[in-house]
Amino acid sequence: MAVVLTILKIIGIILLCILGLLLLLLLMVLFIPVRYRVNGAYTAENMYATAKVRWFIFRVIANYNKGDPMSVKAKVAWFTVYSMGVKKKEDEQHIEIELPPLEETSSGDTAAGKKPEESGPETVPKPETAEKPADKPAEQPAATTGSAGEKSPKKPEAEEKKKKGKKKKEKKPKGPKPLEGKVEDSAEEKPPEEGPFDKLEAFRAKVETKRSHIEQFLARDATKRTIERGKKLLKKIFKHLKPTKGRIDLHMGLGSAADTGMILGKAAKFYPLYGKWLFITPNFYEKVIEAEGDIKGRIRIGTIAIPGLIFYLRKDTRRTIKLAKKI
Repeated sequence: MAVVLTILKIIGIILLCILGLLLLLLLMVLFIPVRYRVNGAYTAENMYATAKVRWFIFRVIANYNKGDPMSVKAKVAWFTVYSMGVKKKEDEQHIEIELPPLEETSSGDTAAGKKPEESGPETVPKPETAEKPADKPAEQPAATTGSAGEKSPKKPEAEEKKKKGKKKKEKKPKGPKPLEGKVEDSAEEKPPEEGPFDKLEAFRAKVETKRSHIEQFLARDATKRTIERGKKLLKKIFKHLKPTKGRIDLHMGLGSAADTGMILGKAAKFYPLYGKWLFITPNFYEKVIEAEGDIKGRIRIGTIAIPGLIFYLRKDTRRTIKLAKKI
């Protein structure tokens, strides 16, 4: 009995350790932030960008320069686990140069070192066959003649065909054919086709029905509460995803003072969202777009996942989703 209790105790400790590790991993994923940093510049002469993403001991670095292939490197602590970029391409080119072409072989020898006569398959002479006499008459099938040269009796299938032909040749009674039955059958088989106006009316009725269903769906109290909570959740998520630090300088001109001023007026509506890190310098005379910046921020998955889960588990949200599927 003591041995069984000891085994159960060890199994319980192992299960608790596994559950503790899973819980620790879940908390790490939810609350350790994913940090990112992006810097680069764009001008008419050059363009470059560098992006870095880091979570715990994992890092991903991507670099891009105009005219060069993009390079990506992934690291775990100090060890590189994935690398893509210039080195890989150089290795492929080096392999292609090392491979000799198939035509560069010694004269008279193949790639295997044998002569063409030796490398080919050996030809085996075909056995001579006796010539058939040309004047030999073709044999007639045995089914057409009997033992004494008489014709074989006719098959029952041919007799059945002849009987069917005689039945078809029998004269039919003269007189007018009844047409009433056929007219009635044709009227029943072919219903009147719908015209384009009928189809248009059916489509209009279908659209009107959908519109009334959507209006009833939006008029429900549960739907209104769900929409309000969804707006608040989206604002919170967008605020969390914004860069925390950095600066972007944008030099912009559309070649026309009117067009440039119109774009600036539309962008001014969203100034509270980007005013801390985006600075626009307009050019009202030339057509130019240049940018240079360096931004960084962090994203916590728990900050997005936990409110989203609470929003989904509400009764109003689930009821709204069910009603939306029925529309």
